[in-house]
Amino acid sequence: MSTRTRFLAILSLPAAAIGYVVTTNILSGLGLRGGAEEFVLLVVPLFVAGLCMVPFLLPLFDAMAKRDLAEIAAHRAELAHDAAAPDAPAERGDPR
Repeated sequence: MSTRTRFLAILSLPAAAIGYVVTTNILSGLGLRGGAEEFVLLVVPLFVAGLCMVPFLLPLFDAMAKRDLAEIAAHRAELAHDAAAPDAPAERGDPR
C-alpha cells in the first residue's frame, strides 16, 4: 500500500467531520418542525459524512482488492504447477 493511499485514508475522517458539521448547520437553519427534525438532523448528516469519505477510501479498497487478486492468481498458478508436475514415486515399504 502506497503512502498516498494511506494519506488519503487518514484524510477521510476530517472530510467526514467537515461534511457532518456543514450539513448539520444547513439543516438546523431550515427550521423543521416536530419529530422530523430530530430524525433528519441525525440521519442526513451521517449520510453526507459517509459520502464525503468515499473518494478518500476508494484508493484504499482498490489497493486491497488488487493485493487479494494477486494472491489468488499466485495460488491458482501454484495449484496448476503442482497438478502438472508428475507425482513423486511412492516409497516402497518393507517387502515381507
